Amino acid sequence: MHNISALLFDLDGTVYRGTEAIPGASNFIATLKGRDIPFLFVTNRGNRRPAAVADQLVSMGIPCTEDDVLTSAQAVAMGLKPGTTIYCLGEEPLKSTLKEAGMIIVDSADNHEVDAVVVSYDRGINYEKLSHALRFIDKGARFIATNTDRLITVEDGILPEAGPLVAAVQAATNKEPEIFGKPEKPIMEAALKRIGIPADQCVIIGDNLFTDILAGHKAGMKSILILTGVANRKDGEHAEYKPTWIAEDYKDLADILFG
Repeated sequence: MHNISALLFDLDGTVYRGTEAIPGASNFIATLKGRDIPFLFVTNRGNRRPAAVADQLVSMGIPCTEDDVLTSAQAVAMGLKPGTTIYCLGEEPLKSTLKEAGMIIVDSADNHEVDAVVVSYDRGINYEKLSHALRFIDKGARFIATNTDRLITVEDGILPEAGPLVAAVQAATNKEPEIFGKPEKPIMEAALKRIGIPADQCVIIGDNLFTDILAGHKAGMKSILILTGVANRKDGEHAEYKPTWIAEDYKDLADILFG
């Protein structure tokens, strides 16, 4: 397997599209399980619990448990010290993930000081939340973003993901966020810690050159661009940070990895 001991997968566009598994994904993952090859689904979504992601994958016929899933919220939790006081501009799964890791969550600006503001996907965004984030960061709190993805694709079109909310806080504070999700290193370091395999023995598999493949480059991993999502072969061949391999589909992926 080209000195590869573990695989990291993106989800949307790589393992599933909409509500359907991508052809071949289920059998491929089952093969990994059967061969005891370590793998992890690595997602930038900060508003979903790993158990919910695993349930979705199982419903599509993909064998998975919550231990096979790493979210950007978990990456933040792994990167902060227990006892850190946090204001979340995000949804309940983000808050509960941080709480379970020993963080102290503050829900308003009244008589509180916080160590960090964590900004993520939030369908309940409003002016009051934005104001709290601004004030805490202005007083010296760290400005952390789970991720900066611009859009999320849903069944009836597209919606804003975390990126536009991070940009709003950035514009208000004039501060740069610490980004924990792909393509930045914290989520990849969290994945390596979880899976217990060195970076040079891991490969990341994804459909996006600017998150998945760039994440692999920054983390010192091999990468495979799979052409089941947003990128095509020409994109991969002409990218600034080229993937190690390009796979047309899961049959091609199996040929690359298992020969």
